[in-house]
Amino acid sequence: MQNINLFIPNSFLAETNDLKIKTYKVGIISRALAVFRIKNVIIYKDNSFNDEKGIKDAKFIETVLNYMNTPQYLRKRAFPIQSDLRHVGILPPLRTPHHPTDNSPQKGDYRQGFTVKRNNKGTFVDIGMDKLAFCKEQLSVNKIFSFKVTKIAKEIIVTPDEPDDIYWGYKTINKNDGLKKSLNKFDPNLVVITTRYAETINSIFDELRYKINKSNNIAIVVGGPYSSVENDYSDFKWESIEINTIPEQGTQTVRTEEAVVATLSLFNILLTD
Repeated sequence: MQNINLFIPNSFLAETNDLKIKTYKVGIISRALAVFRIKNVIIYKDNSFNDEKGIKDAKFIETVLNYMNTPQYLRKRAFPIQSDLRHVGILPPLRTPHHPTDNSPQKGDYRQGFTVKRNNKGTFVDIGMDKLAFCKEQLSVNKIFSFKVTKIAKEIIVTPDEPDDIYWGYKTINKNDGLKKSLNKFDPNLVVITTRYAETINSIFDELRYKINKSNNIAIVVGGPYSSVENDYSDFKWESIEINTIPEQGTQTVRTEEAVVATLSLFNILLTD
């Protein structure tokens, strides 16, 4: 099964300073990640963008993406009140398997939990029930982990675990690294660069499908609103291909979040063909 990693620039929000619009735009990215089962989203440093603002915007993108990926029953514990999250009420829920809506899990169910406190026997965990569950392992507190419910009686027992046969959310990585360094950390077989100046998807469809089928770790890279993806991304360790995933676009520009949705929807077809 192919592993898909999405790379977005820290300049993604450069077009606006409105906090509500910025929140909404990141929400579109989060929904796309979940809809198309993306494992990792990496925020890379756009070298053409103001460095100070880029760092600030990257942190905002990371915070909102993490907030949306966190089950509703854990958000109050995991995210203290902060100005960056002022408008998260406009965001739609992900409704992914790791966001259950019931507060009565059964034995064998998987849940994400927030580690509240620990003693010499283990760790107390909030998994969204009326009382805390207990894990017989010493875990870091104030962190979110995935657990399997192994016992429900007077005491609820959980063990660290997550399912490998269903989509269990995405992970956000923000290291303020440039694109080349960010790609190197994920060691992809194939790097796909999206740009309107490349060959259209329909003209190189068979070539792209061939490259995808022989790759198990794929990086999809989108550029920012004011510049294309920087040229210095090639490396002998991976193949690369540039594609235009929106042939004959009807608008003068395509926003980053629109490019993400269009590109991931095409890859969803290619990967399930």
